[in-house]
Amino acid sequence: MTRIYNGISTGLIWLLSFSSILISCSKDAKINTDNSIESLVDIENIESNEWWNDAVFYEIFVRSFYDSNGDGIGDLRGIIEKLDYLNDGNPDTDSDLGVTALWLMPIFPSPSYHGYDVTDFRSINEDYGSINDFKALINAAHSRGIKIIIDFVGNHTSDQHPWFTASADNQSKRDWYLWNSTKPNYNGPWGQEVWHERNSSYYYGIFWSGMPDLNYKNQEVTNEIKNTIRFWKEDIGVDGFRIDAVKHWIENGDRQENTSETLAWWRDLYVFQKSLDPGLMTVGEAWTSTQNIAPYSDHRLDYCFEFDLSYAIIDGINNQNSSNLKSKMNEIITTYEANQYGTFLTNHDQDRSFYRFGMDERKAKLAARILLSLPGVPYIYYGEEIGMLGQKPDENIRRPMQWDSSTNSGFSSAQPWHGINSNYQEYNAIDQQQDRESIWSQYQIWIKYRSQNSALRTGSYSFVESNNNRLFSYVRADSDNNNLFIVIHNLSSQSSNELNLRATSSSLPEGSYNLVNLLNNDVLGSITITSNGAFNTSLSEVSLEGFNSYLLKLERP
Repeated sequence: MTRIYNGISTGLIWLLSFSSILISCSKDAKINTDNSIESLVDIENIESNEWWNDAVFYEIFVRSFYDSNGDGIGDLRGIIEKLDYLNDGNPDTDSDLGVTALWLMPIFPSPSYHGYDVTDFRSINEDYGSINDFKALINAAHSRGIKIIIDFVGNHTSDQHPWFTASADNQSKRDWYLWNSTKPNYNGPWGQEVWHERNSSYYYGIFWSGMPDLNYKNQEVTNEIKNTIRFWKEDIGVDGFRIDAVKHWIENGDRQENTSETLAWWRDLYVFQKSLDPGLMTVGEAWTSTQNIAPYSDHRLDYCFEFDLSYAIIDGINNQNSSNLKSKMNEIITTYEANQYGTFLTNHDQDRSFYRFGMDERKAKLAARILLSLPGVPYIYYGEEIGMLGQKPDENIRRPMQWDSSTNSGFSSAQPWHGINSNYQEYNAIDQQQDRESIWSQYQIWIKYRSQNSALRTGSYSFVESNNNRLFSYVRADSDNNNLFIVIHNLSSQSSNELNLRATSSSLPEGSYNLVNLLNNDVLGSITITSNGAFNTSLSEVSLEGFNSYLLKLERP
């Protein structure tokens, strides 16, 4: 990987001397006053180590995961103590969940419980521990093969951040934020107030008055954020960033989402990001439609979360109809680069999936199987694997983790920062780990299937037609055609008898195969694939129970 150096004029000479490598400067490349290099960059050929496609992520709200010091608040040391629950580093055991990457929600100092209004981008919230605690967590996680990414909330700061207090007092950093002497005559994208008064002037904050937006038209702000990213990567050792609110980065008057200036800023950051390390990952939160997300995944961020797909999975199961889920997957695979999008059921901003499934364990298990067998990069919200409940307001979907049935659910020896869910005695990690029919066990089993089979991690996807719209079926095949699957999910509460499967084309190689149910190694039938991957087969002796799945491996007789 040719490294791109920002902030040093000698980098231009170095780059020009290696013009045959991936990144080249234009004839009229120049040094700006801030010493950054403006150049034409071969974006398409920037090297990227896409390790995330082999990963299963687990999202943690640190405050609610595990309290190691008895103050009622989860902390970084608590995560270290629970790493063996997440992944014990031994692929042969079944006592751990098997996830291979963690996303930590904001860990920076903040006046709020959630941490999305930051007062210092280069230190740790004292409720959670210290920089040394975080380094210890990274080392312990890496020793188990677990990557760690952190939430980076760079669109705005807290109004208590020293940058903003100086800006508001007009002492310095005035143009690090957006100010007007009079209040502009427009509201935000969802009708909210975005201009807020302070010291007889008005500042812009798209989310609320306590979160003033940074001004990324100011190169000093961009440089500071780049240096902060460098700090967390090179000095601390994080593997990537989940970046909040990426579509709001730069406003253009009353246009406050998806501006051309925002897209240009992310293109520049991508070049900088990969210059630090081709494996440094960014995943963006662009809470919008697939088509509006797509530009952000085009060499601006590595990928973004697919919100529409999350709705389609949950609604498809609740409605017992696969039609919208099928069409959404067809749109996705024709929109993004292969596998470059994040998949999930719900996250920290949404009512929990088990609540949305009406506490129906069959639906929760089916959702896990769909999530972990589809292409993309899967994310599991902490507690989703054990059936935690949660309905807005936000505090109630971020309650403490339910570890066992004891007082405070094993989360803390003290009164927790927020009340435990009422279902903790029936739904907790210890009990579910001991039950091979539990929701937890379905997550553990299907994470293992995904980790052991490249087709389920990085393989191609093609839709399989079936005899009714209650079935959601597809092919997953690796690039070498050595790892081949047909996946069938029954979204109905009723059993489906006589499974008819057909495709006019697919990525499957020509030949005859046995269909082996990976769940128990039973041969359920055979299938013949033609030269273009087409097939038409009927498993007349096979019945698929309601809200259940088959993972059929294609094996030569």
